Amino acid sequence: MKYTKKAQSIRRQLHSAYLFIVSLLAVPTILLLVFLLPMTARYHQHIGYIADARDIVGLSGSQLETELWNIVAGNQAYETGGQRRIMEEISRRLDHLLYETETYESRQQVRAAMQLVETLNTYIGQLGAPPYRHSSMYSNEQTLREIRSVSGLLGTVLQEYIYIEIGVIADINQSLRASAVVITLLAALLLLIIVVLSVDSCRSVQQDIREPISCLETMAVQLAAGHLDARAAPPAVSELSTLTQSLNTMADQLDELIDSRIADQRNLRKAEMRTLQAQITPHFIYNTLDTIVWLAQQKENEAVVDLTMALTQFFRISLSGGGDFITVGKEVMHVESYLQIQSVRYGNIMQYKIDIDEALREYHILKLLLQPLVENAIYHGIKKKRSRGCISVSAKLNPDRTMTFTVSDTGIGMTEAQLKSLRGALQSENAPRSGFGLYNVNQRIRMYYDTPGLTIESVYKSGTMVSFTIPSHLA
Repeated sequence: MKYTKKAQSIRRQLHSAYLFIVSLLAVPTILLLVFLLPMTARYHQHIGYIADARDIVGLSGSQLETELWNIVAGNQAYETGGQRRIMEEISRRLDHLLYETETYESRQQVRAAMQLVETLNTYIGQLGAPPYRHSSMYSNEQTLREIRSVSGLLGTVLQEYIYIEIGVIADINQSLRASAVVITLLAALLLLIIVVLSVDSCRSVQQDIREPISCLETMAVQLAAGHLDARAAPPAVSELSTLTQSLNTMADQLDELIDSRIADQRNLRKAEMRTLQAQITPHFIYNTLDTIVWLAQQKENEAVVDLTMALTQFFRISLSGGGDFITVGKEVMHVESYLQIQSVRYGNIMQYKIDIDEALREYHILKLLLQPLVENAIYHGIKKKRSRGCISVSAKLNPDRTMTFTVSDTGIGMTEAQLKSLRGALQSENAPRSGFGLYNVNQRIRMYYDTPGLTIESVYKSGTMVSFTIPSHLA
């Protein structure tokens, strides 16, 4: 299958989709801030104008009349009355209304009210003038009636102002309702668009993942069947590009290893072990890709990405440019990728921990020594126990500058007879039918490092510990 679409990162696709959805969701909020909030603020402003006008009516009516009646009746002196304070408050509020009012009609009413206030001030001043202080009760009452008349007219003018402002509020309210309807409809439309785009994005990501994985799965099956000419086309997602390239490179290397002629027996045995080691890989790939496909079908996109990246790192380190030696740090990363993949497959029944001396990470080691030991611990220890188990991988630098690596598990373990048989098989020149991974690692350690090889300790129903010690070499 050929992929014509340019390879893109799944994370980038999801990130772009999320940003687009968030941008669409922000549109109603922006419209709310731009249109509804200013109109609501204006609505409340006009409500405040009406409240001020009503307060002025109250001040110029009952409160002012009470103060002036007490003066006319002789209950209090003109100088101690609160009429000046009331008139100053009325003038201050009218000045505020004149400054804030928007419509021309309302401002005209405010100006008329201010003229009436000036008239009120004139009449009130007459009550405090010397000729009026000793005038008859009748004359003062006449002045008070004039003040009441002007005050009533002021109330009428302000009531007209309130009526005009109520009309303005009604217009604002109608605009608010219309805007709310428009924004609601727009939000519903955007929600529909978001749902459609989300479904389309999900389908697109699933297809971009499922198709190349299916090709890789087909290639793995063909490799497992012995068809080493099988190759996978470049995928549409960048996360799978390295994995595909690694698998194709692995297939090329398998062809080169099988077709090459080895001069002496040791080189021939090394090549045979590499070939046998590579033949195990397609089965692991098949099972892992099957897990990835299952996760993709369950729409676990993040899990698919994480498992794919772990598999990519696993094969990148496995190949290592065709070299035989890598750093201890990369060997540990290789084992960690393998354990991460297997922990997804086996779920809660398997736990693992890695404890590596940091001083060892830059030392060189023959690659692919730890992974077969971990694989053996899973399939022959944890899996056969049929309950939760733990795998531990550790490495330390010894005082004699050697390195000791240990893989232990809390699996089913071995009986004394089984342990004795396995130790004997590791010393044999012929590969056993079972325990090939341990035999392969043991032979490679003995040939490359000229050391005794693996040390195995096991207790039935308690677990197994496999370790080896090799010289340390820096790059």
